Amino acid sequence: MVLYAAKSRGSSEVEHISFPADAEKVRYAVIGLEEFGGWSPAHIIGGEGAANILTGYIKRDELFSEDGVQKLNRLSELVDAMDMEAQNIFAGALRLENTDNLDDVLRIAGSLDHYMLFPNIKTDEELGHYLVDIGPVTGKFVFAEEVKPYLDYAKIGAEQRIRLGGTHTAQGFVTHREEAQTQKVEAKFSLTLASPTGTVRLNLPAFEDDLEQAKRALGLDSLDNAVIGDVKIDYSWSHLLPLDSITLEDANTLAECVREMTKQELKAFGAALEVEEPSSFREAGTIAMDIDDYELVEGSEMEYGREALRKAGADDEILDMLDGFTDFDALGRFEMEQDVVRETSFGLIRRCSKPFDSPSVDEMRMA
Repeated sequence: MVLYAAKSRGSSEVEHISFPADAEKVRYAVIGLEEFGGWSPAHIIGGEGAANILTGYIKRDELFSEDGVQKLNRLSELVDAMDMEAQNIFAGALRLENTDNLDDVLRIAGSLDHYMLFPNIKTDEELGHYLVDIGPVTGKFVFAEEVKPYLDYAKIGAEQRIRLGGTHTAQGFVTHREEAQTQKVEAKFSLTLASPTGTVRLNLPAFEDDLEQAKRALGLDSLDNAVIGDVKIDYSWSHLLPLDSITLEDANTLAECVREMTKQELKAFGAALEVEEPSSFREAGTIAMDIDDYELVEGSEMEYGREALRKAGADDEILDMLDGFTDFDALGRFEMEQDVVRETSFGLIRRCSKPFDSPSVDEMRMA
């Protein structure tokens, strides 16, 4: 995701800021832009491809805060993965929600399946015609053919637009998808909340509007008072999570982290859980937030030994000279011992910040 920052739309001095980015580098770039040729505040004036949709939704202060840049980093992963259809839904949903803060922008970007876009409908009259045309299917707005020329299609469309809570955008008519439709896609992370008035199945991560809807359905002022029933976590490492200590807040945090993980990171998370053996859902969430601190070890002991020499400064020419005179396998085993590489059902893993306190691969194989 690349955003364009400038003092004004007509400015010749434009800073291209690529995300994900380091917060300090973003601040430095914006400060340099604002001080060039006399100080005045900068703002986002556009972006490359899908990032252009964000024009007007990102405030200057968010470019100067660690929290704001981290949110933009998460947003960049979602925006960069959008195809053209998703981009149009995103643009329309932002207009529909009339949002003015980055939290809402991030929530909308992560829940595009909650919205429907009709690209060929851009006026109330076109909406009215559409509703009448599909009347025989829906059972609503069914009229005899002879009366159709006299219908006020614009009025029919306007009334239904208000009822549906939708809006017309440059991309087409956008509205909220009915809850029953959004639930057709089974979530990989969900739990059941219960109260004396009923139960609700909540897909995670859940955003503010999802939580408010759950509270209304359960008749509760706070979901902290809800009882957590069935927990569904459709990942190969779910059995390693301590479900007896689960809370909605901790589960939602973990689900949000998991959603942003790559396939490799999901595998590393499973390996980390197996080694760290967290005693609570919160501890599991901490591991997920620190997933960059864990590294899956690929390849053989020989390759691990060769890689150790590369880190020590040896290039491929030196490695080729040593080949045949060096026991790379023994060196690899020694380095794995020093790094406390652990063997798990998800593969070999090591912790980058400091070695595991647990037994190493070599010790486990000797046991």
